[in-house]
Amino acid sequence: MFDANLILMDGSVVTTTATDTPATSLTRDAATGAAVIDLKGTGKNGLTAVMILSDLAGAADAYTLTSFLEASDVLAFTSDIHKLASFDVAGATGGVILGIETPLTVLVKFATKERYLRINATVSNDFGYIKVYLAPFDFNKL
Repeated sequence: MFDANLILMDGSVVTTTATDTPATSLTRDAATGAAVIDLKGTGKNGLTAVMILSDLAGAADAYTLTSFLEASDVLAFTSDIHKLASFDVAGATGGVILGIETPLTVLVKFATKERYLRINATVSNDFGYIKVYLAPFDFNKL
């Protein structure tokens, strides 16, 4: 689909409470499918992050996914972590997606001057396959 350097989470594993640890390395973690991207900042127009969710948790209203796009100048994300955007269906939910809302694709536009970027996705149960990638272009408003 896209260059591997633009994939934050590759959707190769079912995201569970045991595999929802955010990435802290440029090397993709085989247990989570996640990696930090060395973005070196975006242009003034920013980029778009795309999250694709499978329907594995589709019948479960109680299953939740809380997900944020985070940036830092520290690769290990031990300090200076900035939340750039939240992935959600309704802005009032603050980054929470219910299992019953899947399958789903969510787009968020963001801009940053920080060097490193990651997805921080926390689930309440076996949520399913999650893929997050950066579109190599920004979506302009119509």
